[in-house]
Amino acid sequence: MGTVKTDALSTTYDSAVYELGTKYVQSADEVAANGSGVSTTTTLTDAEKLMLSGTRTWVFVEAAALIAAGSLCKRNADTTPFKAAEDAASETMIYDLLGVADHAIASGKFGWIICKGACVVEAEAGVAAGDLLASDGDNTAGEVDTIANGAGVPLQAIGIALETESSSAAYGAGYVIARIDIPS
Repeated sequence: MGTVKTDALSTTYDSAVYELGTKYVQSADEVAANGSGVSTTTTLTDAEKLMLSGTRTWVFVEAAALIAAGSLCKRNADTTPFKAAEDAASETMIYDLLGVADHAIASGKFGWIICKGACVVEAEAGVAAGDLLASDGDNTAGEVDTIANGAGVPLQAIGIALETESSSAAYGAGYVIARIDIPS
């Protein structure tokens, strides 16, 4: 514990080399240089790079089970607040969520997930640019879907879609670039 962060945010670990729940703020310059780990082979347009720009905040977690790249993650249990699992519910309260995995984290391993800023997230078909997003893991674990603005929404909305989910989206069908804000 007490280790200074010098390695890549995509690094996974066999032990908690950082205190669980530790947050790391990645500067806009670092974000621009690294893009997204969801697909390292995707060539982004200038507009897509702009959507993924800005500062990102990451939180250090332990994976309760395999977490796929792009998955929305929740607390595995209240007694283990930074043990993460793919969200398997719909419209989970924001305070039970932890963030979005930018890269896969194997079961029992430790790593960083994004809790604030631009990221790539699994999305239900029909998500459009400008839609408010909430968890929709009851269809596919770790997925987000739209949520209509109204009573209770601030406790469930995690962010906003910056593009429309389609086969021509930056990361292809099943994903969108979004801007999220999860308190973790």
